[in-house]
Amino acid sequence: MKYFLQLAALYIGTMLTFNVCAAKLWQLGPFIFTAGIILVPITYIFSDVLTEVYGYARTRQVIWLGFICNALMIAAIQVAIWLPPAEGWNLQNEFTLILENTPRIAFASLMAYLVGEFINSYVMAKLKVISNGEHLWFRAIASTIFGLTLPPKLDPCRIRVLL
Repeated sequence: MKYFLQLAALYIGTMLTFNVCAAKLWQLGPFIFTAGIILVPITYIFSDVLTEVYGYARTRQVIWLGFICNALMIAAIQVAIWLPPAEGWNLQNEFTLILENTPRIAFASLMAYLVGEFINSYVMAKLKVISNGEHLWFRAIASTIFGLTLPPKLDPCRIRVLL
């Protein structure tokens, strides 16, 4: 349990940062990505380490805590947008423009996150039992593939009506 809190905090912090960075688009050749995409593998690495070292039950707790933190972030950003700006602060439009998509992105991410993280951790834990704790590289790669490909892909643009 020596590094459990530190790993859990890094995992949740990375996941929350992903949702804010997802508002930025960047292009590589003909492909367009969100800036948050660079953090997805890092969250799965933290999840794999948590599952490997502390077990599936403890990782489930961190996943639920991440869910709660994500929901809190969505609510806080929405309230911040709704608050009237201070007199003389002329950046309300820019603030809203940048952050108004974050709740939609975070909500869509939240749904995929719950499914993907539980699949990732579950597969990692089951493969550990099947392989008698060997072949960590295979378990980490296989669980990440399952976690990234099985969750429903939610389009944040279609979530607009919910928020």
